[in-house]
Amino acid sequence: MLPGTPGLTLADVTHVLIPGYGRDADATALTSGGVDRCRTALALHRSLNRGLIVCSGYKSPADHTGAPQSIDGCSYQGVPEADLMRAWLVETGADPASIRVERRSVDTVTNLLRSDLWFGDERPVAIVSHRSHLRRILSVIAPRTLRRPYLGVVVPGGPPRENPALLPMSRLITAFLPGGAAAVPEATRRADRLWRAAGLLGRRS
Repeated sequence: MLPGTPGLTLADVTHVLIPGYGRDADATALTSGGVDRCRTALALHRSLNRGLIVCSGYKSPADHTGAPQSIDGCSYQGVPEADLMRAWLVETGADPASIRVERRSVDTVTNLLRSDLWFGDERPVAIVSHRSHLRRILSVIAPRTLRRPYLGVVVPGGPPRENPALLPMSRLITAFLPGGAAAVPEATRRADRLWRAAGLLGRRS
């Protein structure tokens, strides 16, 4: 566990959030890192025995892989990460009623902003990701996006450090965001522009 909100422990947590970790080459399956995040999240949710799991992520703006998909009347390129995570969780025995799918976010900032709207309350959340990713989330992103207490749960493995461009990008995206409903479209606009400019090979962490 990595600390977030001061004093919060796993015993206080209700919900689980899984940020996406990319898709395979044809955008029809999770990466191995994405599977690891789901596995850790499912074990945590079973131990908590309460709350929701929110699977969060579509794809990064630089990811152009995948055949066109239509889901709930909306068009997507490839299968969204969130749907792939939900499928893995359900196939592995998770209760479908406990899972929510947030398939419109395009980076970690919008993962947290959009997911925060899906829990239906303000109870604490555990963010499940790799250690290097959680460092950025807990230090920069969560304090500026979540309206609930939070902490991090570390997924084994993963890269020892993130691409150094990601931290300043997250700071730029979260800087002086407007409050309320305006935060999501503004963060999405900033993320799209920054990711396209950076050209980070269609991968995000």
